Amino acid sequence: MKRTLRRYTKTFNLHPSPPISTFTTTTHHHAATPPPPPPPTTSSSPPITTHFNKHLTSLTTTNQHLTAIHLYNQIEFHKIITPCIITLTIIITSFSHLGLVSLSFSLFGKILKRGYVIDTVTLNALIQGLCFNGQVLKALEFHDELVAKGFELNEISYGILINGLCRDGRINAAIHLLRMVEKGCFFVKGNVVMYSTVIDCLCRNGYVNEAFEFYLNEMLVNGVCPNEFTYGSLIRGLCGVGRVREGFGLLEEMVREGLYVSVYDFTVLIDGLCKKGMLVEAREVFDEMVKRGYEVNVVTCTALMGGYCSKGNLDEARELFDKVVGWGFAPDVWTCNVLIHGYCKVKRLDDAMKVYNAMCREGLVPNVVTYNTLIDSFCKSGGVSQAWEIVKIMHDSGLTPDIVTYCILLDALCKSQCLDHAILLFNQLVERGLEPDVWTYTILIHGFCMNRRMGEAVNLLKEMHLKNLVPHIVTYSCLIDGLCRSGRISCAWRLLNKMHDNGPPPDNITYSIMLDALWKSQHLDHAVFLFNQMIRKGLEPDVLCYTIMIDGYCKSKRIDEAMNLLKEMYLKNLVPDIVTYTILFDGLFKSERISSYVWQLVNMIRDSDPPPDILNYLDTLCTSEHLYNNGLASAHY
Repeated sequence: MKRTLRRYTKTFNLHPSPPISTFTTTTHHHAATPPPPPPPTTSSSPPITTHFNKHLTSLTTTNQHLTAIHLYNQIEFHKIITPCIITLTIIITSFSHLGLVSLSFSLFGKILKRGYVIDTVTLNALIQGLCFNGQVLKALEFHDELVAKGFELNEISYGILINGLCRDGRINAAIHLLRMVEKGCFFVKGNVVMYSTVIDCLCRNGYVNEAFEFYLNEMLVNGVCPNEFTYGSLIRGLCGVGRVREGFGLLEEMVREGLYVSVYDFTVLIDGLCKKGMLVEAREVFDEMVKRGYEVNVVTCTALMGGYCSKGNLDEARELFDKVVGWGFAPDVWTCNVLIHGYCKVKRLDDAMKVYNAMCREGLVPNVVTYNTLIDSFCKSGGVSQAWEIVKIMHDSGLTPDIVTYCILLDALCKSQCLDHAILLFNQLVERGLEPDVWTYTILIHGFCMNRRMGEAVNLLKEMHLKNLVPHIVTYSCLIDGLCRSGRISCAWRLLNKMHDNGPPPDNITYSIMLDALWKSQHLDHAVFLFNQMIRKGLEPDVLCYTIMIDGYCKSKRIDEAMNLLKEMYLKNLVPDIVTYTILFDGLFKSERISSYVWQLVNMIRDSDPPPDILNYLDTLCTSEHLYNNGLASAHY
C-alpha cells in the first residue's frame, strides 16, 4: 500500500513545497556506501556522556536551549566526549525550539554520516520541529520520504502531525489523516491524544456540533476512551455556545468514569452559567466546589464576579472579591478589571477609582484595558477633563495608548463639538504609527456629519477605500443621515444604492433614515418606492419603518394607506408602540376620520393584547376626546 500523506492531503488545499534536500541527499549517499558498524548503545555509553546528556536534558526542559547548544559546541570543538544519538537528538530539539530547523536537519545529516541507528525519538524531534515552526507541509513530505525508505513511525509521530495540521488551521486534513491511521495505513492505531487534539481544534474554531459528532461517532465507535482533556475541550465548547446543561451532562459522565474533574472544568461551567444569566446556579456550583474541598482559584472567582457585574450586582461581586482576598489569594489585574468595569457600567466611578488606587498600592500594574475602561466611563459621564488626567497617568506609567484609547477620546471630542481637536488627535495617532481602523474613521465621519462638514466626511470614506478598509454599515448610515440632514437627498440615495452594489447591505436603520428624509422633503412617491424596495430585497420592515411610513401617510392626508399599513403590522405580528398610535390618532383627528375607523381600531387593539402604556394612552385619549360613546374605550375589555 502506498502510504503517502502528501497525496491524501492535496484535496485539502495543502500546497506543494520543496523537498528536504538534506535528508534526501544523505540517505542516497548512505544507500550507495554501506554504513560503518553502529556505535555502542546507550546502556554502554561512557558515564561522562550519560551525565552530559542528563545535564543537557535539564537545560532543555527549562527552555535554556541556547545554553544547551553552547555546551554541545564546546564539547564538539574540544573533543571532550563523543556525542551519541541521544546527545544529537537533544540538540535537534533545541534547534527546533529556536526556529533553526535547517540546523536540525544539518545535525540529522551528521547522525546519518556517523552511522547511528536512527530511532523514532530522533525522527519525531525533526517532525515536531517542522510543525512547531509552521512548516507542516514539509513535515508531511518528510514523513513520506521516511515511509518510502522503510522507516516505521509510531503513534507519537502521527499525534505530532495531527497537532501540526490543527495548529495550521487545516482541520479537515487532520481529520483525514486520523481516519487514515484508523484504517491501518501506517500500522499504528489512533489514540486518545490524536482524537482529543482534533476535538479541541473543532471546539476552538466554533464547530461544536461537529466536535460532538466526532466524539460520539468516531472516537467512541473506534473504542478510544476519552480522557480529562477530551471532556474539558467538549465542556468548554458546549458552554461557549450556551449549551451548559449538556456540559454538566459530560461532567457527570466524567465522574461516573472515575476521571478527575479539575477546577478548570468547574470554572468553565460557572462562566457558562453566568453568561446565560443563571447566577444563582453559578453560585451554587461555586459553593459546592468550596464544600468539596476544591481549591478555587482567582480565575474561578473572576468568572463568577463577571456574572454578578453583568447583572449590576456589584455588592455581591465586591463581597466575593473581599472573600477571595480573605482566603489568601492575590487578585490579579483581570480580576480588578472585572470589578472596575462593573462599577463603571453602573456609573459608580468613585468606587471604580478606589479599586484602581488599591491595585496601585498593592503593586498590581494596571494594563491598557484598565485605563481604557476608566477613560471611557469618565467620557460618557461628562468628565472629559478627568479622562484626560487618566490618559496622562497612563503615559507616565509607561503605557502607550492603543487604538481603542484614541477611539474613546475621538468620540468624546466629537460629541462635545470639539471637532478640530478631534482632527488633531486623529493626525497624532497616525504620526505615532497607529493604523486607524474602521471604527476610528466612523467616529470621525459621524463627527463631521453632525457638524454638517459633509465634504470632509465623504473624503474620509474615500480614504478608507484607498486603505482597503471595508466601511461598516454604521459608517454608511452616519453618512446617509448627514447627507439627508444637509438636504443632499439625491447623494444619500446614490450612497444607499452603492451599499447594495459594493458595501454591506443596508439594514432597517439605514432605510429608516432615508425614508424619514424622503417624507420630510415631500418625496412621497420615492418613499413608497423605497419602502417596497426594501421588502423586495428581503428585508422585513420593523416597527420604526412602519411608524415612519404611517406618519408620512397621515401628514399627507392618505389615511386609508396609513390604516392599511397598521393592519399589515398586525398580520406580521409586529406590535405598534405608543409612538405609532400617537401618530395615527393625531392623523385621524386632524383629517376628521376618527369616526370612520374607530371600530376597526377597537377590534385590532383588543386582539393584539397591547402593553399597559398603550392602554393608559388610550384611556387618557378617550377621556380627553370624549370617545367613550364611539366605542374606542371598549378596547380595554
